[in-house]
Amino acid sequence: MKAFIFKVKIDESLSLVIPDLSRAPEIFSLIDKDREHLRTWLPWADSTLTVEDTRKNLSERIESFTRKKQASFYGTFNGEFVASVGFVVLNDNEGEIGYWLLSKHGGKGLMTSFVKGCIDYGFNELNLNKIVIKCAEGNIKSAAIPKRLGFTQSDKTEKERIRNGEEHRTLIFTLDKSDLRK
Repeated sequence: MKAFIFKVKIDESLSLVIPDLSRAPEIFSLIDKDREHLRTWLPWADSTLTVEDTRKNLSERIESFTRKKQASFYGTFNGEFVASVGFVVLNDNEGEIGYWLLSKHGGKGLMTSFVKGCIDYGFNELNLNKIVIKCAEGNIKSAAIPKRLGFTQSDKTEKERIRNGEEHRTLIFTLDKSDLRK
């Protein structure tokens, strides 16, 4: 087994990890095989075209984690990469979680468990007071996760974002650390 820069075990089968750069080819292969699914909601899927693109992204994740600017992990299920989840933005006492899951692993509750692991890490290890999740309006599966985990959906939405040549509004969900104590 190759090394991880960082690992948090969620349960016996699930972990949040930051792999070393030697795992970039493996991660790229998974993205490449599931590109059609990922591009539906994620604009970066069309610009991640080589192993080097993935290596660069992984290198940026490692550097940002070291500098405490992000805490962006890969989710593993029984030791295999199946997702990306983590804090894509960290500001003061607030973090924003972003995520994606390989299509063949959908509907198993894995992403909900990964996001819950990130929430625990954010509140307990990063001392965050507020966590935000944003997702495209219409992405019902993605929006179900923060709802399931007790986030509050904001009445506001962000302006349209262009994705795959179409405009989409962004839904905003928040969870305050104080909400967990109620």
